[in-house]
Amino acid sequence: MCARKTPDLTNYFSAAKQSQQLSEAEEEIQRLRAEIEELRSVGSTDLETHLNELRAQLQSQTGILSIPIEQIEPNPEQPRQTFLSESIESMSRSLASDGQLEPVILVQREKLVIFDGERRWRSARALGWQDLQAVIIPEPESLHRKALLTSLHREDLNPLDKAEAIVRELADSTNLEPQDIPRILSTVVRRLNAQKRMNFVVELMTAGSEEQQQSLDTLELGDSEKSVLALLLDLQLNPASIDANIFPMLSLAEDLKAAIRSGLRGVHAMALQKLSAKNLGVSEEEAQLIRVNTTQKVMTEKLSASATRKLVNEVIENQAQSSSTSTAKIKPVSQEVRRLQKLSLKSLKKAEKTQLVELQEILRQKLAEIEEVLKQK
Repeated sequence: MCARKTPDLTNYFSAAKQSQQLSEAEEEIQRLRAEIEELRSVGSTDLETHLNELRAQLQSQTGILSIPIEQIEPNPEQPRQTFLSESIESMSRSLASDGQLEPVILVQREKLVIFDGERRWRSARALGWQDLQAVIIPEPESLHRKALLTSLHREDLNPLDKAEAIVRELADSTNLEPQDIPRILSTVVRRLNAQKRMNFVVELMTAGSEEQQQSLDTLELGDSEKSVLALLLDLQLNPASIDANIFPMLSLAEDLKAAIRSGLRGVHAMALQKLSAKNLGVSEEEAQLIRVNTTQKVMTEKLSASATRKLVNEVIENQAQSSSTSTAKIKPVSQEVRRLQKLSLKSLKKAEKTQLVELQEILRQKLAEIEEVLKQK
């Protein structure tokens, strides 16, 4: 994306030239808007470079404006929903020591909405700043898609935010229900793997849109399957990787989702997901408590993925041994209860009186012992 010669805005707000130059600026901004549209075809390694070029060109059009922070709102369609406190604190330190080195990009709605730079905005608010340097662009069509493209290939976008953003984009672009999309992708990936054709699909990531569509037409896909694969490829995403590593985040327990938003990595969350009520042999409430405590240990001690898997297996094994011990302790009592239950009225009538008196005395003693034990529990 090469920079174009831009209109001279030296006296942008002078009364004599204001109307003409505003018109020229608007035309150039519209051209820049078209370049934002082209970001979908830009590879992840070049994405930040192009955003910086876009900022530079926009600055030459509108200048860097000082915008009151209270007039700026976060983008509700922002793919990144997680902003770790450590990340905000780090950016706050940078802003405090070096100032704001680059403006945020805003789009004009009823209020100004952040297109790029929400972390800087959050950090500036934390510092108590009143104003923020910004450039303003007209709102792109499909704002969520553009925001997704600027965030999707950044390494620090956590897999849960990524999964939710991708599902939202797929749902918005098709007639599919969000909850059906992971199932549709999983089904078609399994089938294509069985047919040994999944690698063919993955290779289409670098192809043009027309070639992608023509190639997908040869795979005997259902309409919904084709729509999902086409949109993933258009976003330069590997469908097999999304199915195996990203969409599973959507089925995690809520406590693990919360942990991911607090910094837990996806691979660790998948390991901790094994601490289910079924695997532990306990109730859902007990399983959640065990999982939360184990997750806290993983995060506090910064365990590796392999160490986390080892810990999870140890927790499951220890729980199985504990349950076995408890069962062993309870078993003798259970056996005696069953024996008493088998003592029928008919059997009692046939017994000698002395036997019944002896049984009655034993039962009285045992009832007294049971009451004493219950008081201690």
